[in-house]
Amino acid sequence: MFWIIKQGLMGFLLMGTVLWLLWVLGKQVGVEGVIWTGAFLLCLAVAGWLMGQWVDLSSSRRKRWTARLLALAVCIGGYWFFLAPVLDVDERLAEANDSQSEAQAWEEFSVARVEELLAENRHVFIDFTAEWCWTCKVNEQTVLASGPVRERFAALDVALIKADWTSRNPEITALLRAFGRSGVPLYVIFPAGHPDRPLILPEVITEGLVLEKLGEAESLRMQLGNIEN
Repeated sequence: MFWIIKQGLMGFLLMGTVLWLLWVLGKQVGVEGVIWTGAFLLCLAVAGWLMGQWVDLSSSRRKRWTARLLALAVCIGGYWFFLAPVLDVDERLAEANDSQSEAQAWEEFSVARVEELLAENRHVFIDFTAEWCWTCKVNEQTVLASGPVRERFAALDVALIKADWTSRNPEITALLRAFGRSGVPLYVIFPAGHPDRPLILPEVITEGLVLEKLGEAESLRMQLGNIEN
């Protein structure tokens, strides 16, 4: 009887430890990193359930091996789909932090500020993001914080605006709807002198795509300069 009670108490202690570790993980990779880690733990639970349901002393050798292979496949699949991206982003985040001092500052979004920057004949890049958006974080750390993209931002004097939708903002919501979107991520470049011709990027971006769109924005600015001359 004492052993059963002790076993139950140890279970609660282990669950408390898991919660603490998830809290630490959340501080490092964000809420979505915790969710994907939880999904991987669920895969481990499914693998354990398969072994418990299919394997016992009376099970045939074939049945035992089938259960083991299925459980192994679930574990490997769970790691590849859920946990590997979390670890990869953590490495990239560390790389990005090393060069953080060189990064341009992102300004807080407001319609008035965007209009002011456009009036100064500057390109405006708006990153519609949220703390709970995993895709947003991946794009920000692996693409927008990369050396070539940051250098191009600086060379073209691009104004960087972060539209944080973590807590719903009416102005940001209205602009998302104006671009036909119901959520984040969304990336928009307003070319200098052409606020009526925004360049919209897809949800998943690459360095090459961002550089290409920045080139298009600069071409539009140069065309406007030639017309005025």
